[in-house]
Amino acid sequence: MDIQSYISSGKLELFLLGELTEREREEVIDFAKRYPEIQQELDDLQETMFAFDNMTGVAPSQEVKEKIFSTLESDFILKEAPKPTAIPAEAKVVPISSPWKPFAIAASIAAIVASGAAFYYAGKYEERNNQFTALLQDQSVLADNLNQVNQAYDEKDAQLNEFVAGNFKRVEMRGEGFDMQKDAKVDVLWDQNASKVYVASNNLNNLSDEFDYQLWAIGDNGPVGIGLVNSGEKLTLQQMEAVAQAGAFAITIEPKGGSKAPTMEKLVVLGEVA
Repeated sequence: MDIQSYISSGKLELFLLGELTEREREEVIDFAKRYPEIQQELDDLQETMFAFDNMTGVAPSQEVKEKIFSTLESDFILKEAPKPTAIPAEAKVVPISSPWKPFAIAASIAAIVASGAAFYYAGKYEERNNQFTALLQDQSVLADNLNQVNQAYDEKDAQLNEFVAGNFKRVEMRGEGFDMQKDAKVDVLWDQNASKVYVASNNLNNLSDEFDYQLWAIGDNGPVGIGLVNSGEKLTLQQMEAVAQAGAFAITIEPKGGSKAPTMEKLVVLGEVA
């Protein structure tokens, strides 16, 4: 008999899966008793199938294992080390029909379901985690915005209290009499006693990057630069440098960063202190 050809025929696998007829099963049992190589192949196939089942899912419970081995013990008895033609003296388990197939299938299905559920809930967890992270980021941004609003409110509130408690004069400056910007409108609020000056650029054209608006306080000693005016901050109060004495205020266009003396041909607005 060609044992290797018989082993490679696939009958042993079908035997373990319970797919052979009664006559074919008896033939496999008979050959396993007579040829140790066939018995060894059956043992190896059985171990491989159990190992595959463990790899593809949750290992069978102890109850399932006991059912499998009780079925094996009730159906097959073979030698541990039989001679080619001898009858085995001791029993060894060999499956005859399909002792472990239903349990293996059930374990595999359970493994597939468990794996699918694991992937599903892992995806849901990742989605919820991302949503939670985004929510925390949004809350952080809102908190920063709220802090900025509170800070701006506190500044405006302090300015209001300062104006109520102080003695501010309004110096209205317009560009109607000059060629640079006929529609320019700027207000200066000056508290001479406190030497505090605020400017509101109600209407000033935007300048290119190489130029700035500069505010001048004109007193007995001539014009003194007291700060740069941001034309983009409409209808807001920008605090300038302190001034104790001035008869007028003016704004000119100067090179970026300002000048030590005003460029009179670029005078934009001028206002006298009443």
